[in-house]
Amino acid sequence: MAEKVDVAVVGAGVVGCSVAYYLAREGINVALLERESIGSGSSAHATGFISLLGTEFTPGPSFQFGLESYHQFPALVEELEDATGMDLLYQRRPSLRLALEESEEDLIKDLMSWQQEHVAIRWISAADVHEIEPRLTPTLRGAVYEDESAQLDSYRLNLALAAGAEAKGAQTILRQVTGLISEGNRITGVRTQGGDISCGTVVVAAGLWSPPFQRDLDFPVPVGALKGERLLLKYDGDPLQVLISSPKRGHMISRLDGFLSVGSTGGRDYDQDQLYQGEDMDRVPTETARVEIMQRAIDVFPDLENASLVQQLAGSRPLSPDRMPIIGPVPGKDGVVLATGHTTKGIHLGPSTAKAVTEYIQGGCKQVPASIELFLPDRFAGMTDADFQTAGLNVDE
Repeated sequence: MAEKVDVAVVGAGVVGCSVAYYLAREGINVALLERESIGSGSSAHATGFISLLGTEFTPGPSFQFGLESYHQFPALVEELEDATGMDLLYQRRPSLRLALEESEEDLIKDLMSWQQEHVAIRWISAADVHEIEPRLTPTLRGAVYEDESAQLDSYRLNLALAAGAEAKGAQTILRQVTGLISEGNRITGVRTQGGDISCGTVVVAAGLWSPPFQRDLDFPVPVGALKGERLLLKYDGDPLQVLISSPKRGHMISRLDGFLSVGSTGGRDYDQDQLYQGEDMDRVPTETARVEIMQRAIDVFPDLENASLVQQLAGSRPLSPDRMPIIGPVPGKDGVVLATGHTTKGIHLGPSTAKAVTEYIQGGCKQVPASIELFLPDRFAGMTDADFQTAGLNVDE
């Protein structure tokens, strides 16, 4: 077991495993530390929908970061499948972002005004939508048609990244990290329940479990829990040939394993008294969410009244106060990098996060990559009371 490594990555979700894989691929000696099991947190229940059309990206660096990550997936998936023999159920298909109400149409068209400069999209009428998929509700107003979006199985991706990192020399250590070791202003290692591990750099990619590290960092790490639930359905009709989403009704995706994924819940579904927010991971499915998701799905695709429920997945996402990831060095501390708070985009942004963190570490932690300047932790300096309520209500997935 390693007592000293180049980099200790805390957290083995998709973000942490992506960082470990990218570092190990460069020959860097990595220890990947996880308190439970690989992919046991937010990544285990994620939809794996890799889309650029929602409200989670804003014009400029935010959108470019998402676009860069999107373009990394084809080669990364091929590389991981070749290395591990796993099928990640990765699919690239056209997508439809549906408007069933005037407010949805207004939102979609407003986003299109700048998105269409970067992505092959166009507005199509309800008649055009029904030519593509005649089973959708006749009451829809239209949709933005995207030439290509993507989706994969997030848990399989998580496992493949961990296995790929191990194959390249990374060590996986299933121990809870209880704190950080420091000498003056430099972080020099991690404390675990099974002993200390020294390292040159610590990457905190612990998702919902990142805030406890602010004690040793003497700096805010504002990450809250936003619960989400989705359903896997068995539907005997032909699978959808496009990936479907809607601002108010969520996603509807025919997966390559034959199941139809619908959902998921987020801040948009409930008023402020019912917002799915807690202090920690909440994996308990609720009847409220099941009924809500099924009704939403039937509103979009009426024939789903004949579908049967196979599985209901529940878990919490690491929500940041501005819904953007927290990536980069901590002011006043050397030897530590944050990679957390990705809200609903952890799967999508795993590759670009890992690329930036690897570039920063390879450069001796001297120059922050331009791609993450918008996401630096220093934007939260002095924060004493994070507003997760407003952030949660603005989530669109």
